[in-house]
Amino acid sequence: MFTLGEIEQSEHNLLGAISEDDFLEALDTAPPQAKKKFFKKMQMQSRVQTTATSSRSRAEFEKRIHLLPTEIQKGLASQSLQAVDTVIYVVKSVAGSKVVKMFKDDDNKVVGISNISSGKLEKGNFFLLYGVQLMAGIAEANETAADVNFNIIPDYVRNGEFEFKANGTVLVPNTSNEAFYTEGRDVFKGLYILDNPKVIKDQQAIEFNLEWGTNAPANTYLKAILRGTSVIKS
Repeated sequence: MFTLGEIEQSEHNLLGAISEDDFLEALDTAPPQAKKKFFKKMQMQSRVQTTATSSRSRAEFEKRIHLLPTEIQKGLASQSLQAVDTVIYVVKSVAGSKVVKMFKDDDNKVVGISNISSGKLEKGNFFLLYGVQLMAGIAEANETAADVNFNIIPDYVRNGEFEFKANGTVLVPNTSNEAFYTEGRDVFKGLYILDNPKVIKDQQAIEFNLEWGTNAPANTYLKAILRGTSVIKS
């Protein structure tokens, strides 16, 4: 029978060579330090496998499960809750303006305009923000925001700056809108991927504020999209 130390230190996966009873006996007779080393090795292997098989957003979410409330962690463990890919969006008119607040406390859910109310996540909905996407478009005569074909932001917006806040703190300080210019890159149009994804808590105001130097033309709209992973009921 292998000891827990032999299983942990081997470059091969010895778990496939022993029975469940043999493993439980090795675990039961091992000293505390050996148990800790084995747990750390299994934890590391799990993280490597998750990174290899999951989307980056899902992988980053699983790294941060310990930051969620205990009841959310228990719900994920019991499978009464599940982690799912999520896209949050909002559209705002910026015609004749140099500034815009993309999320506001008087926002309502309207198909094609926004799928978030009051600029906040609903109670119990925790969201790992993986990336922020910004696109722009101009409505033709007699068209509404729902008819706009959104694309890469124009140069006057690109030369401005933005700030992103959530959980009562700044997640992205004043940064050039150049971050959203993705021509020639193999990503979603206008997607700025965070190097350090952040968990956004439920019922906390989200702020995505932009400013640029020239008034936007008539019928111009911006679309903000938050991409990531959230927790919902199974």
